[in-house]
Amino acid sequence: MEGRVALVVGAGPGIGRACALAFARAGADVVVAARRAEPLAALAGDVASLTGRQVEPIVADLSEVGSCVALVDAAVDRLGGIDALVTVATAGGGQVAVDEADWDQWRRAFEVNVIGTMEVSRLAARSMAQRGAGAIVHVGTFGTHALPARQAAYTATKQAALSASKTLAKELGPSGTRVNVVTPGYVEGDNLDALFQGVAERTGEPLEDVSARMARTAALRRHVTPDDIAETVLFLCSDRARGITGVEVPVTAGQHPL
Repeated sequence: MEGRVALVVGAGPGIGRACALAFARAGADVVVAARRAEPLAALAGDVASLTGRQVEPIVADLSEVGSCVALVDAAVDRLGGIDALVTVATAGGGQVAVDEADWDQWRRAFEVNVIGTMEVSRLAARSMAQRGAGAIVHVGTFGTHALPARQAAYTATKQAALSASKTLAKELGPSGTRVNVVTPGYVEGDNLDALFQGVAERTGEPLEDVSARMARTAALRRHVTPDDIAETVLFLCSDRARGITGVEVPVTAGQHPL
C-alpha cells in the first residue's frame, strides 16, 4: 500500500483501530473518521507514532449525508485522493423484539448501515475512478446469517448493506474499483464481553465459561481478533486481491450458523 491513501470510517477501538494500523504499517497514509473527536485524535496520534505515516483525523457521522460529503471532501483535500475505503461504523438499533420495536432506532440503523455506508462509498469511488482503481471493503456481521432474536433492526439493515455492496461492485467494476464485504465472527473486545456478560446473567454461568463455550463452536476453537479482520481487509484492498470483487469473505474462525 506504499504511497496510497486509505480512509477508515468508524475508526474506534477494535476493528477500526486495527485497520488503521494495518494500512499505515503497509505504507499507506490514513484518514481516520469517527463521531467523537477526543478518542479519534488519540488514535491518530498512536498510528502516527507507531508507523511514521501521515494520519488525518476527521470527525464525521454516517447518519448525516452532509457529514459524509464533508468527510470525503476533506480526505481528498488533505491527502490528494482515496485509494481504499473501509467502513466499520455501524448502528445496532437496540436489542429488542420486533413487537417492541422503536422505529426511530430502526431508522437510525438504516441511515448509518445502508444510506451512510453507500453515500460515503459512492463519493469515495469518484476519487478512486480519477486515480484509475480503488478498493472498498464494508465490514458486515455474522448476524446476517445467524439471525439472533431481538436484533432484527441490526441484521436487516446489515443484510441490506450486503446486497447493496454486491450491486455496487457490478456498477463500479468498469472504473477499476472493487467492492467486497468482510463478515467477522465473534470478535474479541469490549462488545463481545458485553454480549457474553448478558448471556452469563441469563444463564448463571461465569463469563469465562460462556466465552469458552462459544469458542468451542468454532472450528479453530477460538474467537477472531481485530487483527484477523484487519489483515483480511488489507489483503482485499491490495493488488494481491485484484481479481476479487462482489464477494463476502467470512472471518469467523470456522464458526457457522446452525
